[in-house]
Amino acid sequence: MPKNYSKYFIISFFSISCLSFVFLLLLDYLVAVFEPTFPSRLGFFAIFSILLAAILTFCLSVLSPILNEAIMTLQKMLKIESLSSPLLTRLSSEAPGTYHHSLNVSTLAQKAAKAIGANSLLVSTAGYYHDIGKLENPTAFMENQAGIEIPTNEDADSIRKNAEAIISHVEKGIKIAEAHELPSEIIDLIKEHHGTTRALYFFQKAKEHGLKIKRTDFRYSGPKPQSKESAILMLADCVEATARALTEVNEEKINFLVQNSIKERMEDKQFKAVNLSEKELLLIAQSLEKTLLSIYHQRMVYKDGQFDNRK
Repeated sequence: MPKNYSKYFIISFFSISCLSFVFLLLLDYLVAVFEPTFPSRLGFFAIFSILLAAILTFCLSVLSPILNEAIMTLQKMLKIESLSSPLLTRLSSEAPGTYHHSLNVSTLAQKAAKAIGANSLLVSTAGYYHDIGKLENPTAFMENQAGIEIPTNEDADSIRKNAEAIISHVEKGIKIAEAHELPSEIIDLIKEHHGTTRALYFFQKAKEHGLKIKRTDFRYSGPKPQSKESAILMLADCVEATARALTEVNEEKINFLVQNSIKERMEDKQFKAVNLSEKELLLIAQSLEKTLLSIYHQRMVYKDGQFDNRK
């Protein structure tokens, strides 16, 4: 909304009144030339111009701040979408495994969003930034542990402590995003990309050690996805991380992985607030399966000194 609202309203009203009256005056003149017997309607046109100006000025005053906000958000989104942005540059150098994962998640989410007509720019950009909270402690996450010897403690206290460190990356990501003034739409997707799911690895370890587990233990704080874009990002993040852990990639394994991921989250009611139809879920699943296969079908493995291109 303009700061000097009354001045803005007066200028808009006067401009629209003048333009509409001039147009109608010209129309009246043309009618008089071709139909001299037709009565002049200048009085009616003057009143009509004033009413039109009032209506259009009111509409502009209401829509202007909304359109302005939408344009500014789009400009900001396009700016941060660049892989050369300072935050993504930092992610690529300090947490290269997370960076590579995020690129894949972005691609998966973008294509799935396009498949159902969702906001592909939003979900693609959010894919780049969804795990920026891992910058606080990169080596706590498996994808960043290549070549690093990480001590493993599996006593009860360590299990809970390590789980908290993993789960906290969402909260830390929100703080980093806010500090870098990322759009609120991106921050919402960072908040929701794990919903209230469990950190399953630590949950299983806790069960193996006979720990007493409450319903809320080892769960992310949420909220659950509130939009189709958020649900897509959750699935893209999950299936990419799971596919990366496969020792062999083929169509059957990828299809099972995607279908199982969707099933688990549906049973856990993670998409309760999202109006996703069965058709949309099918299109998302098909897109994720196709994109995963295109990403991982040429995974390269060295076996006994020989190059092995597994599909």
